[in-house]
Amino acid sequence: MKCKPRVPTIVRLHDEEVEGVRIPALRDFIRNYFGIGKTCHIILKKRVVAMRGLALDMIATQDALYAVRGPVQEDTCDIILTSKLFATPGDGNRLHLRTSVYNFPSIISTSGIVEGPAKPLEYYLCKQQYTRLGIWDREAHRITERFKGLFIDYGDRRLTEVIKGYIAQALFFHITGDPFCPRKTCRLFNAHWQEDLIRAQIASGAFCNRHTKFLTRLVPKQ
Repeated sequence: MKCKPRVPTIVRLHDEEVEGVRIPALRDFIRNYFGIGKTCHIILKKRVVAMRGLALDMIATQDALYAVRGPVQEDTCDIILTSKLFATPGDGNRLHLRTSVYNFPSIISTSGIVEGPAKPLEYYLCKQQYTRLGIWDREAHRITERFKGLFIDYGDRRLTEVIKGYIAQALFFHITGDPFCPRKTCRLFNAHWQEDLIRAQIASGAFCNRHTKFLTRLVPKQ
C-alpha cells in the first residue's frame, strides 16, 4: 500500500434490483469500517451491465453507467450490484466466471458468488454420477440439501454478509489500488473455493491485522 490513499466521500450502490441483499446493513458496514457516511442506493430501472455472450463488456458497461450518472468523480466510489452471471478472460484467454470485477465502476455479481467459487469436490462427483445416470434433474435438490451450508446458494440468508467483503474489496481497490489479501481469514481474501469464501466472509468476517491497522488509521476516532 505505497500509493497515497484516495478515500471517497460518497459510495454509490447501483442496484440492478438484486434480491436478498440488505442495503441498510451494507450502509452500516461502509460507515463503521471506512468512515464514509454517505452511501447512496440507486435502483437502476435500466440494466447497465453489458455482456458479449458470457463475457463482461466493461467498456459498454462504463458507457451505460456514465449515461445514467455522469463521468467518474474521484471522491465517489461507484459499485454495481447485479444478478447477471459474467466471465472475464483468464490464463490462456479462457473465460472464468467472476464474483466481482474491480474497476471504475466495480461490479459485484450475486449469481457469481453462487456459481463462481468452486463447491466441494464431493458435490461435483455426485452431480457427475447422477448426470451419467440421467437422473440429476430429479436428484439435484436432494444433493444440494445434503451439502447445505457448505456453499452459498440462491436465496441464501448469508448473502449480505458475503457481499460486505466484496464491498470492502471494491473500496480497497478505490483507495489503494489493491483489493486483495493473501490471508485466508481476511475479508479481502480472493476466494476461488466456496469453503474459502465462507471462511473469510462468514466464519471470520474480519480483516487481518495489517488491514485492520490500515482502517484504524483511515477512520478518524469519534
